[in-house]
Amino acid sequence: MNSSTRNWLRADFPWHLSMPTRWIDNDRYGHMNNAVYYSVFENAVMTWLEIENGLDPNTGSVRCFTAENGCQYHDAARYPDDLSVGLRISKLGNSSVRYELGIFINDSPNVRATGFIVDVFVDAASEKPVRIPDEYRQAMASLLISE
Repeated sequence: MNSSTRNWLRADFPWHLSMPTRWIDNDRYGHMNNAVYYSVFENAVMTWLEIENGLDPNTGSVRCFTAENGCQYHDAARYPDDLSVGLRISKLGNSSVRYELGIFINDSPNVRATGFIVDVFVDAASEKPVRIPDEYRQAMASLLISE
C-alpha cells in the first residue's frame, strides 16, 4: 500500500471487523500504542481466517506464519475510539497471501493507519510451505482486489 499517494476509504476494503479500543491500548501520550496497531491487524486477519472461514490452527492440516508486516500511521486512534478494521487481499500466491488493512475510527471516513501482512501457509506437522488449500483460496478470492 502506498498510502502517501492515496486517501484510503472504508469502501476500499470488502470486509470489516469492529472492535473497541481499551484504556490499556494508549501510550503515555494518549494515543494507541504502535505495537497495538499490529495486534489489531493480526486480530482482524485471524478472525477472518478462523471464525469466518474455519481455519483451525490447533487441529487443522495447515497453519499460517507471518513472513512480513508493516504499518503506516496517518492519524492517531485512542481510547475510547471504536475501530473498524478493513481487510482486503492484494496478492494471492501459491503458498502466500498479502493482506492489506486499514484502521478507521468511529464514523470517520478517514483512515488512521494502513498496513499489510504477508502470511505463508505451512503444513502443520513439518512447518514447510504448502499450497493454500482450495477452501481458503476460494474465500480469499472474495477479498482479492486488482489495481
